[in-house]
Amino acid sequence: MTKIRVNENVTKAPPQPQPPANKVNPTFKINLAFNESPYPPSPKALEAYNETGKILNRYPNYSSSDLRLVLGKKYGLDDTRIMCTAGSEQILSFIARAFISDGDEVIYPRYGFMVYRFNIAMAGGIAVPIEHDDYVINVDNILNAVTDKTRVVFLDNPGNPTGTYVPYDEIKRLCENLPDHILLVLDAAYAEFATEDDYDAGLDLVDKHQNVIVTRTLSKLYGLSGLRIGWAYSTEEIIHNLQYLKGGFNVSKPAQTAGCAAVLDQEYADEMRNKCRAGIDYLTQELRAMGLNVTSSVCNFVMLHFPDGRDQMKAADAYLKENDICVGPLGAYGLDSTLRVTVGTDEENNIFIATMKSFMEK
Repeated sequence: MTKIRVNENVTKAPPQPQPPANKVNPTFKINLAFNESPYPPSPKALEAYNETGKILNRYPNYSSSDLRLVLGKKYGLDDTRIMCTAGSEQILSFIARAFISDGDEVIYPRYGFMVYRFNIAMAGGIAVPIEHDDYVINVDNILNAVTDKTRVVFLDNPGNPTGTYVPYDEIKRLCENLPDHILLVLDAAYAEFATEDDYDAGLDLVDKHQNVIVTRTLSKLYGLSGLRIGWAYSTEEIIHNLQYLKGGFNVSKPAQTAGCAAVLDQEYADEMRNKCRAGIDYLTQELRAMGLNVTSSVCNFVMLHFPDGRDQMKAADAYLKENDICVGPLGAYGLDSTLRVTVGTDEENNIFIATMKSFMEK
């Protein structure tokens, strides 16, 4: 038994699901489990990525300056207040380390991104989950949970795994009523998919309030999950404090170069969004026609609820795996009768629906 002392906050954190080290990750012909894009990145991003192979002997730009300039121009932001990271999970962990101390209360949606719970626990904070209304986050529930110990609010909008969103007017109401010493983290990882008129990622709120940070990613719509590119926008002070945690060259040269090209190829991004939204509409319609419950989603995935409960869900999950299809059970969220299904290509969606029809007929 080792005598090396482990930070007790780490061991108190909920264990992150992962396969044993001595097991090979199973692979499936159709993988609809991780909210990835079913399509390759922009051809322009691939071309830019391949070009970086010639200069991999050199370190990347320390502060991802070109990528920050591209993002700043695209969204009309001050690029000096943009921070790029190795995926948005990295910026979320930096936020927890920088702004949560032992005993601080941190509010997050009960069915919010699972990483919040890990980060809160490892920072020594006290997790305060708030309830949803039919899987939609209720702003009043957040405000009613605030105490004199609250320091941070994590809010994924749109939500993962719910696929639902909070209208922008409600987000603005939350900002106006949240005490200004509490940091509001607007996690907009799926913002590019939400085209509804009453949705907004909230980037402009950073200039109106001194306690807001918006986090984004290039993993989803832009199809760059494998490169791990996240970014955040906030006040000069908040970004300055987060920079202490960034370390060295945290975003690789291929990631920076391909990220710039992907963000600039708006035509391709729009095409991918339209394909994904059409696929979500198809999955939702077909699954509901089978008598299954599907939560309406603005993201690239849906939550599929089984009316006969956990046993039916487990049987469906097993049947799908037998047919070389992987989806995401949500037991870790307390949703024991629910699967999260990522949109696939048209062919993958058709095979998934045909397999589900076969399962339901059994």
